[in-house]
Amino acid sequence: MRHRSRPFDIVHVSSAHPWTDNRVHLRSAASAAAAGYRTALVAVAVDGDDVAATGDTDWGRPDLATGVFVRRVPARRRRARVVRSSAQVITAALSSRATVVHLHDPELVWAVPLLRAVGRVVVYDAHEDLPDQVRGKEYLGRWARRAAVVLAHLVVLVAGRADAVVAATPTIAARFPTARTTVVRNLPVLRPADLDAPPVTDRPLVAVYLGALSRDRGIDVISGAASSPDFPDAWRVVTAGRIDSAVDRSRFDGLVAAGRIDHRGTLAPHAARDLLLGARVGLLPLRPTPAYAASIPTKLFEYLAAGTAVVATDVPLWRELLAGADCATWVPADDPDAVARAVRRYAEHPDLLRAHAAAGRALVADRYRWDHEATALLAVYRSVWGVAPFDA
Repeated sequence: MRHRSRPFDIVHVSSAHPWTDNRVHLRSAASAAAAGYRTALVAVAVDGDDVAATGDTDWGRPDLATGVFVRRVPARRRRARVVRSSAQVITAALSSRATVVHLHDPELVWAVPLLRAVGRVVVYDAHEDLPDQVRGKEYLGRWARRAAVVLAHLVVLVAGRADAVVAATPTIAARFPTARTTVVRNLPVLRPADLDAPPVTDRPLVAVYLGALSRDRGIDVISGAASSPDFPDAWRVVTAGRIDSAVDRSRFDGLVAAGRIDHRGTLAPHAARDLLLGARVGLLPLRPTPAYAASIPTKLFEYLAAGTAVVATDVPLWRELLAGADCATWVPADDPDAVARAVRRYAEHPDLLRAHAAAGRALVADRYRWDHEATALLAVYRSVWGVAPFDA
């Protein structure tokens, strides 16, 4: 007879995010494990993974870096993911026998009443403002977008019936019941490698963009900046992340072929963070859609943690977040020449580059680091469970 391991305390569940995801695994689940909770994670496999069978009750050994027990499900296209993967990850979560089930995707909200009915405590993690995100999808027709917004509000309503809600920003939190909602911002873990990074003026002549690339995330602006006559000589743009299949990437690919852009593809989280340590400037050319204008972009603080200066779209909330720290150059939305001129200014004024890099790193060390957010997350677990892990 198969040995059945003791139940987990907490299981983090995602049918959309890779198991290497920063917020899901390397921050939230890892913090729970470090606090003494026996923690599991069910999420999507990445290239090269040996995907474990979901029906297997043996969770194997914990991840060496985080102490989290990981079960992977295959990566699938959106429709199959919503139908097959969502059922698969919830089944795996139930097999973990965890007291607390922490859900990370809107497509999993159908399981909130089911999980509560079978005695699980449910935490829902709202990473994004779903109604505003859908409202900003211009490629949807007028009526399709209206229907999608209605559906998004319904998802929020159901998710709000979880025992607790964790929201990535105050704007997102405002959509959920105040008494059961806690803001846990998606801020970076400040690593020893960040503190030991080379001085910014000793690094390669690189402006870097980290994260998925789409029209709203600035692929056209990055292409335009890299090909602008205002972009400094000898500098290059380095990008890392998935490229949205819906965009026309011919111009971007042409610049890659010409050596003006160095695209590294999708990197593991630590490799992506390490890439920043070889750059002087971080680019944040996101368009101020309703969702992004109210977001707290993780890459902004990853750039600052790595000791780069930042060139960012002039978004009021982002200015407010960096208030009191002169560490960024703000540019108009959809203006690649302004981005190029900002990078040139850093190239021509190394003292400014050093000053902005130092101010940004100090700001992250003081205010915008994950360990402060982890305290709030662990308080949520204590509130829904009633005891700390070492008291259980």
